Amino acid sequence: MLVRMTMFVCALFMAATLQAQEFSENKHYEVLDRPASTTPEIIEYFSFYCMACYRFEPIAKELAATFPEAFKKSHTSGLSPKPGIGSKMTQAYSLALMLNKEQAISESIFKQQFEQRQSIDSLEKIKEIFVQAGVSESDFKRGFNNFSVKARASQMDKDARDKDISGTPTLVVNGKYKILMKGFRDSDDLIGDLKLAIKQLMSKSS
Repeated sequence: MLVRMTMFVCALFMAATLQAQEFSENKHYEVLDRPASTTPEIIEYFSFYCMACYRFEPIAKELAATFPEAFKKSHTSGLSPKPGIGSKMTQAYSLALMLNKEQAISESIFKQQFEQRQSIDSLEKIKEIFVQAGVSESDFKRGFNNFSVKARASQMDKDARDKDISGTPTLVVNGKYKILMKGFRDSDDLIGDLKLAIKQLMSKSS
């Protein structure tokens, strides 16, 4: 009985310690000089040409499952194997979102890029990814040049510039708190610590 009681007290102490853990500004996160979003929001800025983003995918999926209403992804155009292809890939990602095929398209692109080692460096290769996902060539061409698709892609690029996104993957919470991944370098539970940090930042009012 005494042993069970001791274990119970220790468990409570560990839980309280975890809940009390604080993450510090300029070590775990940076405060952006902009107002916070009016609703909870977590955005992962990523690139299909980024190996680190490919490796981050399991963590991104875990965060999406934990924060299903808040978590979103935004493609950045800066990383590009050829001039102009990065922005075309952002436009393609915008189209994938419009078609509700973001997951299938993303998995195919990452697999081809980093598992099969076949660079997707032309609009023709991007189109083939969509065709393989069940989108006809005519629907791809029409959708790729759709005004709303182009506008959404332009907004992604503007948003990345406004938040000074210089590397990927980058997480921004509530439009104001940029997670500094290097601050979690020594974490024994990266996913758990990221979730806890995000929850604390989401609760901040300013």
